[in-house]
Amino acid sequence: MAELEAFKINDTLYPVKDATARETADKVTTEAEYDRQKGIEQYKGRSLTAVFADEIGKHANIYAWLSARAKAGNFDGLRIGDYMDVPIRAGANVPAQTLRYHIAAIDPYYNCLDQPMPHHITFAPAAPALVTGSKASNGTNIKWNDTATNNGNATHKEPYLASKLHGWEIGDFLPALPTELQAVLINYRSLPEQRYSSTNAALTEASGWGWADLGKVWSMSETEAYGFPVWGSKGYSVGIDCPFPLFTSSSSRMMGYRVSSWLRSVQGGSASYVCTLTSYGYANYSSATNEGVRPRPCFHLG
Repeated sequence: MAELEAFKINDTLYPVKDATARETADKVTTEAEYDRQKGIEQYKGRSLTAVFADEIGKHANIYAWLSARAKAGNFDGLRIGDYMDVPIRAGANVPAQTLRYHIAAIDPYYNCLDQPMPHHITFAPAAPALVTGSKASNGTNIKWNDTATNNGNATHKEPYLASKLHGWEIGDFLPALPTELQAVLINYRSLPEQRYSSTNAALTEASGWGWADLGKVWSMSETEAYGFPVWGSKGYSVGIDCPFPLFTSSSSRMMGYRVSSWLRSVQGGSASYVCTLTSYGYANYSSATNEGVRPRPCFHLG
């Protein structure tokens, strides 16, 4: 009698009748190990390029493949934490660098907003981005604003949309991304806090909220990073935001990089402070002119 093929679980060999059964068994074992690693917050992610090489090879590039997957609402095999390395071109205010982007959420805002959001995959970088040129502060960091204000203005009542940080994200960082990636990014329409008075009074709390386009690259809110408002005001600072499942522990928010990064939420009870994710991992706030914080631009791909 011919010897049957076998597969191994925990050093024990189990016979299987055909390759299909073996592949099924392997998948179950792999998924179980994935669940175990996620359960103890030790899943480091897999390279999408390596795991899905055959699929990606049928498309022009990894970005086109991810876009096709998202448009079809096909997320089979994708795991929160899986990643791709994105090369950033040098520009006037952006040095050449490579950022590892992890899947932070899948369809977190699907069919929501005042203009229904299509299927999408949300990516967040493991490390904050580097800044250079005239917009850099204290080396490779950036101020949230050049003046110590967390208020909006007549053009943008939303503090974040009026910030120097967001201006850099849209005007400098976005053009530095690969052209093929830019082509498949989705505008993030959200419900951000407004903080503006026509009398030019410095407001310490929200004056309201409103639907607004954040663009194709953006900083996380406190709710997206921590799951709830910490220093941001309740209600208006949350809007439609939801927690990103990538960040379920303090260590997962840091991903090994002890570098402070800006959030797009502003502090409640202050006219000058902005929320941050600190280099120690805890939620905090800082003056908008702090020179020791970096941007961490995210995006929705679809």
